[in-house]
Amino acid sequence: MILHVKRCLTALATAFALLLVAPADAFEGCAAKPSSSLVVNVKDKGAKGDGHTNDTARIQNAINEVAGTGGTVFVPDGVYMVRATGKGRLRLRSKMTLKLSDHAVLKVIPNRARSYSVLRIGKVKDVNVIGGTLLGDRAKHEGKAGEWGMGIRIGPEVKRVAIVGVTAKEMWDDGFYVEGATDVALCSVVATHNRRQGLSIIEAKRLLVTNSVFQQTRGTRPSAGIDIEPDRPEQRVVNVLIERSKFINNAGGGIMIAAKRGYAANIEIVRNVFEEGRPILIENAPHVRSTAICNNRHIGQLAPPQEGLNAFAETIEVVSLQTDCRSGRDIRFEKNRGNTKKKKKKKPRTAN
Repeated sequence: MILHVKRCLTALATAFALLLVAPADAFEGCAAKPSSSLVVNVKDKGAKGDGHTNDTARIQNAINEVAGTGGTVFVPDGVYMVRATGKGRLRLRSKMTLKLSDHAVLKVIPNRARSYSVLRIGKVKDVNVIGGTLLGDRAKHEGKAGEWGMGIRIGPEVKRVAIVGVTAKEMWDDGFYVEGATDVALCSVVATHNRRQGLSIIEAKRLLVTNSVFQQTRGTRPSAGIDIEPDRPEQRVVNVLIERSKFINNAGGGIMIAAKRGYAANIEIVRNVFEEGRPILIENAPHVRSTAICNNRHIGQLAPPQEGLNAFAETIEVVSLQTDCRSGRDIRFEKNRGNTKKKKKKKPRTAN
């Protein structure tokens, strides 16, 4: 009896301690939702959604009204033409949700800019974007230079962002882009036929990608479904989970990790499906372990021998299941991890 009481007291003390250290603004990830009942419909602000009118200012007015309240900007069905360049582009504010209905489209007004974004999320916290489609100007882009036309650009100085059920397609460059953010969740998103990447992760701490699709990325290198690539020594990508997602027919492969210029660690890639092309490529990232890359499937096509009775046979679908999550190096995924001849001269890299 005394032992039982002691255990109960210990459990209570532990729970109380957890309550003391738990942040009041804990990140809810995919479950993020508005914290206020306030809803502002963009059509009440004059947005037309007719596929012709520039609705940027009217949508921004709704965003500004909801900013800081925890409420929602609602975008009903329609095609809303939006400016994606300069100071006039759409910028989300702290403590708000932007909710698009299933058939709502934010469509980029064609431009010749080297860099643009349909939605900019920078220097804010507690933002949700839910549903709808962001449609780029890839087919009608008026310039030929640049590779920074984004669907959603997240960062810098961003905390707690959830992107749920959003489709980003036909961007001049990336569907989604993260640089300088903490606690980001991309849940059930779709990136289709973007020119450079489905998703670029340049600098992030605690990022989740789950139940999402990255497909048909092609046009300019690297053309990956997801590219994790810190560009500068001070940039770090740590604590990333990519799970239960599909990577289909991306010209540069499913997931690429290149950390020659920056630092990448604690990246887990599990239970994903890769169709066609190279599934995973890791370059110069010694802190990314093969033990964290497990239970993925690769589906490819194998042509039968073109002779005899097989001369007219159809290609065969081959499914490879990865189950041997071994420690150490795995040559199926790793490349250019350093010159072994110089290994003794190098000092081990440590996190700052």
